[in-house]
Parts: sequence; structure tokens; C-alpha cells
Amino acid sequence: MSQSDTNAELQTQLIALISKQNSILEKQGQVLEEQRRMLEVLGKASMREVLADVDHTIQDRQYTMLETMEEIGNGKSIARWGDGEIRIMLQPEFDLSFQRPNPQLANALQDLLVSYDENFYHTLQAFPTMTSSRFWMGIWADSWHLLKPLMMNSTSKWANTHVTRPLFFQKHREEAVSAWRSLWDNKNVCLIAGKGSRFALLPELFDNVKDIKRIDSLPRDAFDEFDDLKRRIDDAPNADIYLTALGPTGTVLSAHISSPSGGNKHSIDIGHLASSYANVFLGGQLPENVPLVSN
Repeated sequence: MSQSDTNAELQTQLIALISKQNSILEKQGQVLEEQRRMLEVLGKASMREVLADVDHTIQDRQYTMLETMEEIGNGKSIARWGDGEIRIMLQPEFDLSFQRPNPQLANALQDLLVSYDENFYHTLQAFPTMTSSRFWMGIWADSWHLLKPLMMNSTSKWANTHVTRPLFFQKHREEAVSAWRSLWDNKNVCLIAGKGSRFALLPELFDNVKDIKRIDSLPRDAFDEFDDLKRRIDDAPNADIYLTALGPTGTVLSAHISSPSGGNKHSIDIGHLASSYANVFLGGQLPENVPLVSN
């Protein structure tokens, strides 16, 4: 057998070996996927009572996304809750990429829930719609036994956090865009966000404002300068609407701005709104995947 024939035979054998290995890996992948699905089913089954309790505590007295926008349009302010706010409040060791653990922040978040009925007339507390995704099942499993007693301190309706998330734009499309744009149409706006942060004043959302001023905060650990932020907001020219995009600090700050001690201003914790719009309409990344600070 010539050298070329030998090489050809070896090449054929190598191709056959690679094909066999690929087939084995594919079957292993199918087995792992089936195991993942089974674990998810078992997880949901074991969490059934907790999820039903979450649904009853939150969703049974929660505004829809469009109802939430209507309430904001009627002058209510809003402070939003997501997994970061919940874990920062309840898990002393929890460290967000942009907010290290802070006992004062945790206490301020807890105070918002405990005093909700007192402040409902001016500020809505917004929570996510109950979901049984693997991610949120983990949040509920870790936190619900501690979160529920705080939420049961009130009887007021919850707003819907998803108004600032991709789901709102996916479900309601142009109606969602119009609902947001109508809030600040021909109004003076003050935006409080992290310096150089990922929040973008997209013209598709904001080109109808009369004027917009920005107050920069720290892109990380913004609560460290919370008192200074309050002073700078008080010293700035009055605006018609105040928008906060500062993670858990934005939740607390929005509630303060709208309170009597903060001047009873119309404040909206706007969070990931711009990234959510970009994700749905412009093919952008999910909000969590957008770099914290723009280059």
C-alpha cells in the first residue's frame, strides 16, 4: 500500500472516529437536557405551594402593566422591586455588581414595604408578576419566607415592575411606547442616573420632552452618596417629572422624592426602560447583559 493510500485510510478512520464521538456527545446532550427538564418539573412540583402563595400575595392585588401606567399618568410615583432589591434587603451578604451590601440600604427598602399603606396615596411599590422560571423559583425559594411577612404589612395594590422591562414592549408594542412618551410629553424632566451608566436617552422614547436635565451619581454603590443626592435634587431647578435609574438606590430615592419630605414631586423609578425598548425594537441585548458603564 502506497503512502498516499495509507494516509487516506487513516484520514477515513479519523473521520469515522470523530463522527462516532460527535454522536456520543449528542446523545449525552439529549440525556442532560432531559434530566434538566425533569429537574425543572420536580422543582415546580416541590415549589407549588410557595408559588401559589406568591401568586396570592402579589398578583391577586396587583395592577396590570397598562393599569400601572394609567396610575402613573394620573400622578402616582413608582418605586420598583426586582431580584436585586429583594436580595439586597433580605440577604446581608448579597453583592450586586453595582451595589455592595449596605445595612442602611436594606433598612430603607424594608421601610418602604412596612409603610406602604401610609404612602400608597403618592407612591406605588411595584413587584414582578409571579413567574415560575428557574431563576425566579430560586429567588422565591431563598426569600419568600422572609419577604411575605413584610408584604403582608399592607393591603394596598402593587404596581407591576414589568412596565420597565422587555415584557411590556413585547406584549403591548406601540401602545407601551405611547404610554411612556405621554408621561413626559412637553415636560421638564430631571434624570438621576449613574455617571457614564448604560441608561440612554433614546429619541424613540424621549424626543418629545420639553427639556431634560441630568444629575449624575456613582455608577456603583450609589447609596454611599444618598444624602448628597437628596441635597443636589433639592438645589436643582424644579422639574415636572423626576426619573431615577440607580438600581436599589433608585427604588429608595424615587420613594423619597415623591414623599412630603422630598417635596411631593412626581418621581418614576425608570430602571432598565431604555435597554428594554432597545432589546425589543432595536435588537439590543437583554438589559442585564448591557455593560454597566458605557465605553
